[in-house]
Amino acid sequence: MPWLPTSSDSFRPLQRTVNSFLTGKTEWEQIVANRTLPFPQRVQDVAKSIDFNANKSMDEEVDRAAKDKTKSQLNNQIYTILHKLNLYQKLIEQIDDIRKTKVTDTDEEHLKLFDLIWSRLVTQSNDDHDERKMISKRWTEIGFQGKNPLTDFRGMGLLGLQAIEYLSRDRTKCLSFVNLSSPNDYSFAIGVINVVSWLVHLLEYDSSGKRSHPLLSHFAVYPCNFDEFFRLFELVFQEWHQYWIDQNASIMEFEQLSRVFRAQLLRECEQYRPIRPNFRLNSS
Repeated sequence: MPWLPTSSDSFRPLQRTVNSFLTGKTEWEQIVANRTLPFPQRVQDVAKSIDFNANKSMDEEVDRAAKDKTKSQLNNQIYTILHKLNLYQKLIEQIDDIRKTKVTDTDEEHLKLFDLIWSRLVTQSNDDHDERKMISKRWTEIGFQGKNPLTDFRGMGLLGLQAIEYLSRDRTKCLSFVNLSSPNDYSFAIGVINVVSWLVHLLEYDSSGKRSHPLLSHFAVYPCNFDEFFRLFELVFQEWHQYWIDQNASIMEFEQLSRVFRAQLLRECEQYRPIRPNFRLNSS
């Protein structure tokens, strides 16, 4: 008898007992052994089984599974999934710490990031030798709201600044995001901060009071680390930018179109597979 999910959490303890009695396997063993489910779905189901969240330490569960992983292939697979959940939990914590770090004009690392963004995106020609200033109207040229870019990072903190610098590493491609013609242009820097906030939200998503982890399906397949988070961010930002271009939109439509795009992104996350390029084209 396969493990069957139920919509009512109140039945879960009884369900676990009955299924374990009938199958001779624990709930985790039943989930992992069900090869009819794609691997990302099995990871998601184990996460639900243990009420996985960022405030519950997985270290003990991983240590216990590590001791048993050599006993059988099934035990080894359980360890693999629990280890992945532990890495995912630590990624959430790492990103949350960076997001909560305030961007300042006194931190040398923050200033270095501003220097890089200025040299790659603000001064776009070889004849432009204007030195970086923290208070300058030129920041608005790449989509900050005013002369002082520090005021735009309140929601995403250092993570937002890192995201802009990350995209700017491919200067040519990034300048194509920045230099859109009116009325189809949008505030690039603010757009970046928005998109990275969408991904942070999907790391732990609360729908109708129930916590889920839509991005877990992606990280179940790909490395669960900060580099992969930014690689995914770049993919999603490119999808958002192309979606914007396809809609021939103006800045007044940013909020409306972002809601539609975010709904498409969530649907893509719910397919129990990594996020694919061109997902924006799948509106159903």
